[in-house]
Amino acid sequence: MISRALDALVAALATIAAVIGLTTLTENTSWLGRAIWICLAVAAAGLVMRHLTSVRLLVLLGQLVVTTWVLVVMFAADRLWFGLPGPDAWERIGQLVTECVAVMQRYAAPIPATEGVQLVFVAGVAALAVLVDFLAVTEEAPGVAGLPLLAAFLTAAANGGSSLSPWYFVIGAVMWLVLVARQGRGRVQRWSTTVASLRTPTSEVEVENQVMWGYGNVARQLGVAAIIAAVVIPAIVPHLPTRYILDGLGRGDSSVGRGGRVGLNSIVDLTRSLQSGDDNIALTYRTSAPSSTPLRVFVSSTYVGGVWPARSVNAPTQQLTQARVIASQIPVADRQLQVESNYVSSPHIASVSPVVSVDFGGQSWYADAATGDLYSNDRPASYSVTYREVDVTSELLQAGIPGATSGRGDPEVQASTTVEAAIAAQLDELTDRVTAGTSSPYAAATAIQKWLRSAGGFSYNLQLPQSVRDENGQEISEPILRFLKSKVGYCAQFASTMVMMARAKGIPARLAIGYLPGRQDDGLFTVRNSDVHAWPELYFAGAGWLRFEPTPAVRTGTAPAYTVPAVVPAPSATTAHQTDSGATASATSTARDPGAPEVLGPTAVQASSFGDQVRDWFRDPWHVLLLAVLLGLLGSLVLPLTAYLANRRRRSRAATPGELAEAQWDELVSRLGDLGVPPPNGGGTLREWRKHYVREADLDNHAEEVMGHVVATLERSRYARPGSAPTELADDIRTVTRSAATNRPWSQRIQAFFVPQDGVRWWTRSMNRIADAPSRWIDVLFDRFPRRG
Repeated sequence: MISRALDALVAALATIAAVIGLTTLTENTSWLGRAIWICLAVAAAGLVMRHLTSVRLLVLLGQLVVTTWVLVVMFAADRLWFGLPGPDAWERIGQLVTECVAVMQRYAAPIPATEGVQLVFVAGVAALAVLVDFLAVTEEAPGVAGLPLLAAFLTAAANGGSSLSPWYFVIGAVMWLVLVARQGRGRVQRWSTTVASLRTPTSEVEVENQVMWGYGNVARQLGVAAIIAAVVIPAIVPHLPTRYILDGLGRGDSSVGRGGRVGLNSIVDLTRSLQSGDDNIALTYRTSAPSSTPLRVFVSSTYVGGVWPARSVNAPTQQLTQARVIASQIPVADRQLQVESNYVSSPHIASVSPVVSVDFGGQSWYADAATGDLYSNDRPASYSVTYREVDVTSELLQAGIPGATSGRGDPEVQASTTVEAAIAAQLDELTDRVTAGTSSPYAAATAIQKWLRSAGGFSYNLQLPQSVRDENGQEISEPILRFLKSKVGYCAQFASTMVMMARAKGIPARLAIGYLPGRQDDGLFTVRNSDVHAWPELYFAGAGWLRFEPTPAVRTGTAPAYTVPAVVPAPSATTAHQTDSGATASATSTARDPGAPEVLGPTAVQASSFGDQVRDWFRDPWHVLLLAVLLGLLGSLVLPLTAYLANRRRRSRAATPGELAEAQWDELVSRLGDLGVPPPNGGGTLREWRKHYVREADLDNHAEEVMGHVVATLERSRYARPGSAPTELADDIRTVTRSAATNRPWSQRIQAFFVPQDGVRWWTRSMNRIADAPSRWIDVLFDRFPRRG
């Protein structure tokens, strides 16, 4: 028992050592404490289950049940129903998982350690702990347990933004070797062999200890050498030459994932960067603005064959004139963007439009006169730009800016009004429906953004459907039409569709490609290659090109305030009077981004009865499927649990040591029969039964000795004097059946676990008694009447 406890503890420690590297994927390690506790809970549950039963699958299921309960207690303790996870608890778990998915889609590693992220990380560690304990301790295969431990390390190494310290590997590898060494030593000690005697008289124990020390010493030397080689050799062996497939299907150096640099030469590069999950740093910067904003790399006004190619710079200039289109009556503020490290491939420069001045430290640069995009033939390591922030309001855009010129004479504005001819008819009809009732270009633009962002039923996903067909069953090839039909896409599809829908309403629009603001740490923003983003820019007279955000908030956060119309509530008796402080209530409420998650106040929450919550829970087909799976799992455990309780009851009812021994012997015979080892034909003595089981079950040496102890105990109970002390054989039965199970096929072992004959016999007898009950009652009833002589 103590040895098994140490094995379980070492397995738990090996799991903890393997997942320490995962702490580099989150901003803090607050989840690690919970992970350690759940690893210990897995070890304790396995220890108890192995003491109660020798059926390994039952041990595994017990660990899963206990681990799930502990996990729910950790994250939804306030929603337990009499200590058990009810619908409210599972609803909370689902909310946390959804939150984690949103965080993982929005951030690159290290991600914020929100409660949802902690739940997913701890649940992953729990699953790893159960698997390692099952393989290393229950199945006694610690070598195989190294595979999931290695997978945990590789998960941390592959998803981090930088290389992982070798110490994370060393710690995990050492703990795995300790796990292997413990059980390897135990197996060698169980070998049935003759120990060679030394010429000098020495006790057999000393000789065995010397042999074991020599065996262990060689194993330790090999293990240490393997760890050192795994750490040192990759550092000194040169990298193999570049290969076409191994290095990204022939992408050039301007593509993503090469040396921490990223090239955004078209929307194709944006798609590659998003789908590759490349977390290398693109740039770091500081800003004087009170809030961050996406960084634009280039804009495209031409839509060709479903993509937006980067434009050719026909008129390079160092005259920055884009801010001149902003009307004088609009408040503006000049903000500085200081890029401290830059890895964006030349010639593109990330900035915020419109730029009014730049400082590249004497390095040459130029701008596109039509768009204001910045370029440099040599990538600057650092630079700074000053841009103009426009403080325009939704009310001003709705009413129109007085005296502003339309800008229709600008070639860039003219080029941004063309609708793709192949889809113009479909877009015109759709846009008219979406913008029905709007009275201005601004109102139409916000209606389109709201429809794509939240109201139209679209969802954000990097994996696009492989096949999308129209009502006639024909494959849709045009990307925007495919997106409108499937309603699944990422920023490129959302932005492209809004550009074309805005053009269909006569609003000049173009596509911008760049980066989301990144993550801030002590004033320094870090932008990674996975933060690439696309958004539409719409032109409004007097305000210039303004960013809109049709991509859902799960990826982008809150949309710009000026793109969300202010809500004017209807006057009421309450708002008509002064507030408690004596001030007059405002007629305009704060605008809310329809794509962002809504936060309800205390008065908005309506209490629902438990019955309503249950009905709502059952309306979700996934919940019904989950319930069916749980009921199926519970149903499959009926016979094993019945057999366990029946044998336990039989032992507890034994009045004498002889009866207890007979009950335990019957249990052993039944278990061996479940494993396909029937009793000997024709009976025989107990010693003949022992030989039969040793031969037919192919018991190992240790199990053979234990089987002899069982038979000897049964013989004493049958022939010894009355009054001898009872002998508990539970551990012996477990050892014999476990040894017999190792030589049985998986199908036989599964059948022995799920369909034990003791359980089948108990239910058969119970059903027969129920079926015979009416006839017995009738017999008893008739027995009460006097019979004629």
